[in-house]
Amino acid sequence: MKMQDDNAIIALIRAGDKEAYRQLVERYQQKVFQTCMGFVHNEADAADLSQDVFIKAYEKLHLFKGASQFSTWLYRMTTNMAINYIRKRKFRSWFQRIDDEKNEMDIKGGEGADAHLLRTEQKKLLRRALERLTTSQHKAFVLSHYQDLSNQELADVMDLSLKAAESLLFRARARMQATLKQMVKSERHEM
Repeated sequence: MKMQDDNAIIALIRAGDKEAYRQLVERYQQKVFQTCMGFVHNEADAADLSQDVFIKAYEKLHLFKGASQFSTWLYRMTTNMAINYIRKRKFRSWFQRIDDEKNEMDIKGGEGADAHLLRTEQKKLLRRALERLTTSQHKAFVLSHYQDLSNQELADVMDLSLKAAESLLFRARARMQATLKQMVKSERHEM
């Protein structure tokens, strides 16, 4: 079966073909999951959130007017639901952990314990730095770096002008860099 474009699949769904939605889910499942991971950094929570996103997208598909690409509409819904998910659960930290316990214990490719520990510490620093971003900077950073969205795609998803999206991403990167430098400097003084 030839892959259909999103608009053709949406037309089938609107005509009552519930199985057609499976094609959209299969097409975007991994990207939605990765986006959710960029916010919650817990596989179980990201899987639950991804499922909720696809349920809501199906229920709200009648609201999709086609003014933008379906992927833009879906990513906007995903990021908004991820932010709401975090707020509802009142997480103190936006990222509880980078990997689940299985991944933490799985040392791949003969990596030594020291290298694994260093990588784990680097992830903790990154997570702490990401926690200090504003909501919009965090959203932009995750979509750009975890989903590899172009600046124009980022602008579309966040409903910003291209210049505003570029500026937001620049500020997020600058804040990350400054925060990481300060954290590393602070840790060196503690040694």
